[in-house]
Amino acid sequence: MMTRMTRKLTVVLISVVAVIALVGACRSGKPLVLRVAHIYEPLSGPVQEACLKWLESIAAQFTKAHPAFRVQFEQIQWDKIDSKCMNDYRAGIGHDVVMSSPQLMPQHFECGDLLDLMPFLKSWPKTAIEDFAWAPSWAICARDNVHLGIPTGVHTRVVIFRRDYFEQAGLDPEKPPTDLDSILAAAKKLTRDTDGDGRPDVWGLGLYLGPERATIELYFAPLLWHFGGDLYDAKTSRAIFASEAGVRAAEWLRDCIQVHKVTPPWAASGRYDNVIYERFMRGELAMAWGWGNYWNEDLEKKGWTKGLFPPKPDGQAVKVGAFVTPTRTGAQFTNCWTISIHKLSAHPAEAFAFIETMLEPANLDNYADASLPARRSMWERAQYATPWFRTWRRAAEMGRPMPATANYNNLADSVAVTLQEIINKQADPAKTLQRYQDEFNRRYAKP
Repeated sequence: MMTRMTRKLTVVLISVVAVIALVGACRSGKPLVLRVAHIYEPLSGPVQEACLKWLESIAAQFTKAHPAFRVQFEQIQWDKIDSKCMNDYRAGIGHDVVMSSPQLMPQHFECGDLLDLMPFLKSWPKTAIEDFAWAPSWAICARDNVHLGIPTGVHTRVVIFRRDYFEQAGLDPEKPPTDLDSILAAAKKLTRDTDGDGRPDVWGLGLYLGPERATIELYFAPLLWHFGGDLYDAKTSRAIFASEAGVRAAEWLRDCIQVHKVTPPWAASGRYDNVIYERFMRGELAMAWGWGNYWNEDLEKKGWTKGLFPPKPDGQAVKVGAFVTPTRTGAQFTNCWTISIHKLSAHPAEAFAFIETMLEPANLDNYADASLPARRSMWERAQYATPWFRTWRRAAEMGRPMPATANYNNLADSVAVTLQEIINKQADPAKTLQRYQDEFNRRYAKP
């Protein structure tokens, strides 16, 4: 455990190294390079493009304050950035600022690829720490007085819906569903064949049950919690999702496609972004369960909300509405992208200065991938008191993290493959869940 004296010496050494590097850069006339690893691919859509432009604005602010530096961006696929940072550390390849996933922090702790931020955070006042520490993502980044990441926002999910589709189906958009029975009833009314070809053109309830992590995080886990179950027992390192609650959750998801026919068959394939975001934006989904706040900027650009990104006190939802996931617990997976410093950073002090620039309230207001404030104090401002943001705040406050296990990716893959077999191959839910749970536990549970 790092002592107070050790922390002070670490800060001093970091400062000395930074000064030496700065002097060297001035003598050579060449700018120093701060390498920032991120996930934003502008060709992937408007939200990704907006986030990259936001990062560029942060870089401009940083280089104005640190003229000896230029910022070099390193784009890495979102579901590979954590493994890339770990593998690069093992290979002796450094980065400076890196985006990180809270649910994968146990792996980062085991690998040791991220720098402890405590020497820097010690300079923050207690109120600043408390402003971030309320979010679930803060705690999972800490272990034994070591801290590896700071939340950049709050990512949670709700059910978003088209207000005009509700009205056309005779539903009141001011009274959205509040439980599983009422969301199914609404979904049946909202599923429509508009061109008479015998196939729905508008599906009542969008779900994603494909191979990505969203399946366990946004769909299976919330229903498992609803029915009284859980994914994992941290004491024994054993998966426990094949319970009666797990069977009921899997059956509910399967039946939305195969029995109630309110969810399209293609929900069990493809990518989360394509199935939920793109299909809803094209008008093919009346309700989309698992809508993330990181997509809200595009609602504003499309004119479906007004004054909600960036938020204004008179902001309102025009063509869409949102409600908390209608389970008994109301809990959705809640996380965010955290921001960290790579252990092999050549400029850790400047990397932290870049991070502090990112986290300034005025900058967070315009960060599409955050959308909801990481700082608790920001929620008290007038622009976050609208009905739209009250819904998101309730979702965030009831949110839950994923299990803190270094084998999280394997757990997520086990659940996704299980549901694929149940839905696409009509496999028996109880037997299939048990088989994959047993396989996970044989490999990863404590002896």
